Formats: sequence, C-alpha cells, structure tokens
Amino acid sequence: MIGTTLNLFDFGIVGEQLSISDLLHSSYMRGRNDLIKEIEKDFQNNLQSAAQSSSLLKSKLQEKDVEVKDMFLKITDFNTFKCLVILGENDYYNSDKRKESYKVARHINDTNSRIELDFSFMPHSIEIVDSNITSDGYILRYGSKEEV
Repeated sequence: MIGTTLNLFDFGIVGEQLSISDLLHSSYMRGRNDLIKEIEKDFQNNLQSAAQSSSLLKSKLQEKDVEVKDMFLKITDFNTFKCLVILGENDYYNSDKRKESYKVARHINDTNSRIELDFSFMPHSIEIVDSNITSDGYILRYGSKEEV
C-alpha cells in the first residue's frame, strides 16, 4: 500500500447508479436526520432536567413545611422553561414562607447550568381554572390529575 495512490475512478458504484447530485442529496438527508434525532434527544434531556428541578423544588419546600398544591410546566424555548407553583393559601400569604420558597427556587436555579428555569408562585384558590393555566402555555402538570 505504501506508494500506491488511490484514485476515485478505482471505485465503482455498488447497486443503483446515482448522479453526484443524488449522492449529495442522500448524504445531506442522512446527516439532517441524524441532527434532528440529536436535537430531539437534547430537548428531551432539557425537559427532563426541568421536571427534575421542579420536583426537587417541591420536595425541598415540603421539607420546609410549605404546602405545594400543584405545579405546571411551560416550555418557552429549547432550554428555557417556566414552572408555576401553586402554594397553599396560608403558606403563600405568610411572608416568611413565601420568601423561603423564592430562596429555595433561586438555589435550585443556581445549581442547574443546563437549562433556564423560572419559578413563579401563586396562592391556591377554588377560582383557579385549569384551562386558564393551560391557555397560558403551561401544558405539563406535576403528578396525577387532580382538581386545583
């Protein structure tokens, strides 16, 4: 092999004869499909990270005796998410507990460099309507379906 040069003309097409443009198109489409699969996988990982961070927030707040009634997740961008956290009415209107909730949320955000996740809090009320929350883009709900 040393000293032997390989020439493209030494290769023949196996199977169907394709033009150069067909070969380029085929190569492009395979690369494009591989890229799409990679982007989908990255997005799924980002969404999983947002869900795990939200779940962590819920468990940390429960440790601090803050009642989380419900949580919704909104996809803003490829790696940007929002989580609406509905606190028990008494805990939301307790200034110390609400401040503690924001403090825990900030800490969780500071430890996650993969995604941007904004937490917002609101008090639980019988007047909360699921369709209003979902119309604002919060399409994922934490846990099982219960009336808010």
